[in-house]
Amino acid sequence: MRKYMTNFTIDLDSYTCSSDPLEAIEYLFNNNNVIFKIKSANPYFEIIKDRYTINIIKQEGDTIYFIIRYGG
Repeated sequence: MRKYMTNFTIDLDSYTCSSDPLEAIEYLFNNNNVIFKIKSANPYFEIIKDRYTINIIKQEGDTIYFIIRYGG
């Protein structure tokens, strides 16, 4: 049987996600099916870029979609 994986998007600007985007990333860090979404003006974005290796996969206006790159 073939196993299909689907990606889901976590909006780090949404307070329903978490009041702390870093906490949300840490919670989902080992899940490689997660795409994170954040506004470029969000002050956490700079912290995220400094703390993690990210791959920006898409940018729509000031919204950035990215994944965490594993292994450096």
